[in-house]
Amino acid sequence: MEQPSPVIPLRPLTFGELLDAAVQLLRTNARLLLIAAFVLAVCEQAVLFPLRAAAGVDGTTDVFTSDDGGLWWLVFCVGLSTEGVVLALLGGLTGAAAGPALLGTPVPARDLLRQWGRRAPALLLLALAVGLILLPSAVVALPWFFFFGAIGLAAPALVVDRVGPGRALTRSLNLAPVGMRGVAIRLGGYGGWAAIRVAIGWGTSTLLETVLPHDALLSQITTVAVWILANTVVYAALACLDAVLYLETRMRVEGLDVAVGRSRRLGRPVDLAHTALLGSVRR
Repeated sequence: MEQPSPVIPLRPLTFGELLDAAVQLLRTNARLLLIAAFVLAVCEQAVLFPLRAAAGVDGTTDVFTSDDGGLWWLVFCVGLSTEGVVLALLGGLTGAAAGPALLGTPVPARDLLRQWGRRAPALLLLALAVGLILLPSAVVALPWFFFFGAIGLAAPALVVDRVGPGRALTRSLNLAPVGMRGVAIRLGGYGGWAAIRVAIGWGTSTLLETVLPHDALLSQITTVAVWILANTVVYAALACLDAVLYLETRMRVEGLDVAVGRSRRLGRPVDLAHTALLGSVRR
C-alpha cells in the first residue's frame, strides 16, 4: 500500500529544506503549537518583567541605557536561559508531532497533548537542566553559543526516543556537534528568527509609542504584549526546527531514513525509538 506523503522528507536535508519542513510542521499543528507557545511566552514575560523593571529597562529601544550595566547584563542572560527553557518545553510537543509527520501519519492535537503530558515530568527536569546550563554560559558569553546549539536536540530526543532527561541531553551532545552541523543550524535558525522578532518587537513598540498616549505604564504593557506575540510565533517555529533537525540528524548520522525504509519493505511496524541504527556517518 502506498505510504502517505510525509510532512518531513525521509532523507537528509539542506538548511533551506530544514526550514521549509519546520514551517510545514508548524502549519500542520498551528493551533496547538501557537497556543502552547503563547502560554509559555506569557510565563516567560511574567518572570522577566520585574527583573527588567529592577534593571531600569522596559524592553524597548532603551534596553542599552540602564543605569546599572551589570544588572542589565544579568537580566539579559536570564532572558537567554529562559528562551532555552521555553524551547525545551515546546520541543517536547513538536517532537511528539515530528515523528508521525516523518512517517506520514500525523496525529490529532489531543493525542499530542496526551503524549506530552506523559513526558511532562521528564521535560520539566530537562528544561531545568537546560536553564542551569545556559545561564552561566550566557554570563561568560561565548560558551552560550556552543551550548545553545548543542543541547537543542534534547527535548525532541526525550519524546521521540522515550528516554530520560540525562540520556536525552547525552543524545543531543553526541549528535548536534558532529561536524558542528547541528550546532550551526540551530544557531542559524535562531539568528534568523531573532532578526524577525526584533524587527516586529521594536518596530511595533516604536510605532505604538507614536499613536498611544504618553504613559510609562501603558508603554510597558503594550511593549510586553507585542513581545509576547512576536515570541509566540518565533518560539513555535524554532521548536519545530529543533524537532525536524533532530530527526534529520539521525538520518544523516545514524541512517534513520534507510532503517525506516528497510522496515517498511519488510512489512514491519516502524518505531522511531527502536529503529536499528546503522552506525555510519554521512557527510
